[in-house]
Amino acid sequence: MAASQELCDICEQRHVTKSSTFWCPECEQAFCNDCNAYHGFSKLSKHHVTVSIQDNSALSLSISQISNTCMDHNEQYQLVCQAHDELLCLKCIEKHDGCKGIIPISKVIENVKKSSLFQETQQSLNDINRNIEMLQNKITKQKGSIKQQEEAILSQISETRNKINDHLDELEEKIRNEVSDITAKLKNDMNQTLQILEHKSGNTNDAEQQLKDMDRNATDVQTFLGLRKISSEAATTESFLQSIIRDHSLDEITLILQINDKISNIINNIKTFGPVKVQTTTCQTSLVRHKSKQAQIVEVKMKTSIADITLKLNKTIKTTVQSIKGIVSLPSGNIALSDYTHSHGEVMIFGSDGVKLSKVIVNNANSFDITYIDDRTLAATSPLHKHKGVCIIDIKEKKISKFIPTNYQCYGIKHLDGSLYVCAMSEGIFKINPQDGSTTAIVISDLPSWSCIDIFDNKMFFTNDGTKSVTCCDMDGKTVWIFKDETILKCPRGLAVDNSGNMYVACRELNRVVVISPDRQQNRHLLSKDEGLESPGPIHFDRKANSLLIANYNQTIFIYGVEN
Repeated sequence: MAASQELCDICEQRHVTKSSTFWCPECEQAFCNDCNAYHGFSKLSKHHVTVSIQDNSALSLSISQISNTCMDHNEQYQLVCQAHDELLCLKCIEKHDGCKGIIPISKVIENVKKSSLFQETQQSLNDINRNIEMLQNKITKQKGSIKQQEEAILSQISETRNKINDHLDELEEKIRNEVSDITAKLKNDMNQTLQILEHKSGNTNDAEQQLKDMDRNATDVQTFLGLRKISSEAATTESFLQSIIRDHSLDEITLILQINDKISNIINNIKTFGPVKVQTTTCQTSLVRHKSKQAQIVEVKMKTSIADITLKLNKTIKTTVQSIKGIVSLPSGNIALSDYTHSHGEVMIFGSDGVKLSKVIVNNANSFDITYIDDRTLAATSPLHKHKGVCIIDIKEKKISKFIPTNYQCYGIKHLDGSLYVCAMSEGIFKINPQDGSTTAIVISDLPSWSCIDIFDNKMFFTNDGTKSVTCCDMDGKTVWIFKDETILKCPRGLAVDNSGNMYVACRELNRVVVISPDRQQNRHLLSKDEGLESPGPIHFDRKANSLLIANYNQTIFIYGVEN
């Protein structure tokens, strides 16, 4: 783009100073009236659509500075490669020889302002603003409630304190500090979330204005290129808003003070005033969302190519676990894994430093795969013939709080929105209500043992070792696609999906981890035996930390940071 739009670029090259009146987005040059007339007569540019300098200036800086020129060859984009989601000039096409789905950019941008993507992006921005306002109101209300609870607890403390002797002075100070520290931390966390939401709201408002400006003043090329950026940012914001609910930032908080029932003997026996607990209730708020997925223009993919994914090994943890079948990261930063044996299983909790913190013995039943439910609860599958079902595990009390029996052997498991989704051997995938134990068949399939499941963006993904495939289906069980290639997948075991919908699959026999694009059209080897993989099975993607956890069948855990 020209450095300035104030002067005519053509005249300036002739060392003539003349004010510009028109702008050509395709040539990316400013013209005076005379030069604009010549520009309109030229055989190469007579079909270019120019706009007034004033109209072009009305576009936001981020839109008006978008270039339609290939940076590698300094030629205008003419084509779109749908397989790689890349814009191509005529010289770029040499690198895409053999690619399917190369179409003229003119076909892609046709009626772009009336496209479903434009309309859905506009609706998406509106939904995001409504969701931000809703979350802000909920957090603000929660802050007020916490303040009232804090005052009530402090009043209770004072009333109790007045009934006993001066020995309570020191204890009163301790309990006041404890309450203040807890509430200060809670309010600080909420203020930080509100600040982020406010920032997101500002970005969304800016995007809405950009859409309006593009609709009024931008050319189709500018609209198409700008729309890609706005649509991608909107999708990222939507994912962030969903993560606020997933990471329990909106869980109901109740502060409880338990006065010691032996307070009358405080001078001789009581060394603490009483604990203050933070009790949370899972947030039931659902975000407003009129669509489940961004529309596409002529099937042009908007997500990052898997070629851009890079892994950085953050940590290797050596455990003594001989049969790791499931792994999941916890919001605290700790790691839970399942140790599967024929007699009984164990669920173990490791710190981020690799130190084993605790374990829960799964008596009678067993522990194959595991999934996170909330801060104190995990669920583990048991495929034992005599004890087929799902164990609900209280990791705080280190015990099995509930066993849900099933008529089928359970392997892979995933928790979502209060329900458990389980891979059942020879049966398919079932949805289990952990409250009453009722089950609903979602997918009917002859699954082998060791099938694993993950869920993302209203779609389920599961592995099948028998057919050496990965299947994607909607939440009603309707198949969207199946990926099968024995040179890529052989003995597929664990599966995990990242924030962009990319699937990471652990292949035990090939000692590798591969990544598959959301549309299954692309795949790539990421890790192999050279990186220490030996019979890898369990795999988990921490969508909050953007990290990938991989466990060898025997002992070793790898934690990778993921960049794309």
